[in-house]
Amino acid sequence: MSQHRLPEPKIRDEFRRELRARLMREAAVTLVPKPRDTAWTAWFRPALAVSLAALVLIAGAGSAAANSVPGDAAFSLKRAIEEVRVALTFDDVDRVRVLADLADQRLSELEQVANRDDKAPTASEEYARAVVRFREAVNALQQAAPQDKSERAQDVADAAREKHEIVLEQLKDRLSDKAKDSVDRATEEERKDTSQNTKDKDNQDKGKQDGGKGVNPGAPANATPRGSERTNAPRTSPPARRP
Repeated sequence: MSQHRLPEPKIRDEFRRELRARLMREAAVTLVPKPRDTAWTAWFRPALAVSLAALVLIAGAGSAAANSVPGDAAFSLKRAIEEVRVALTFDDVDRVRVLADLADQRLSELEQVANRDDKAPTASEEYARAVVRFREAVNALQQAAPQDKSERAQDVADAAREKHEIVLEQLKDRLSDKAKDSVDRATEEERKDTSQNTKDKDNQDKGKQDGGKGVNPGAPANATPRGSERTNAPRTSPPARRP
């Protein structure tokens, strides 16, 4: 019995061309080296991941933080967001306004928990800290800034003091003794004379001492009038010449 042999297999040209093209495509992807991460990309990628995670966290806890009061767990996140707002305010007068707004916010929170002995002392302490920080910013600006900025900062301080005194007058009967201590400290801080008020009072006192005549207190008593000023003293005629 003779053995039946199968025909020898042959690769078709069409299959050969398709296989070659596929291998070339795979080689282009596999054999090309991957770019190494630079120092900037090595830092940026984890930082981006952390930022995205923080945004997700803030978005989820934003509502709770916005409605939180001192003593709540979410209040620290609220404070962190406020600090970012202060840090991104570069104008001196605008920063004073932001700090005034934060003091208003602390007072509003104190108003919400005024009847709660477990919250009111903490809220009043936070309000006192906000007022002290705000007034320190006003004083620092008045000592270093030009006159126009100093006056605008003083206007902000005066408006904040008047607003706070009205609210605190309504709260004084609702606060406990522990809460009143911090409130009294904040009120005393706001009633202190700022640098600008001190300068104005000094100028007014000097004017009163001078009798309102506008005499320069630094000038000596026997100072002679300036050459551009006229006097009422009679002129003397020059001596006659001899013939």
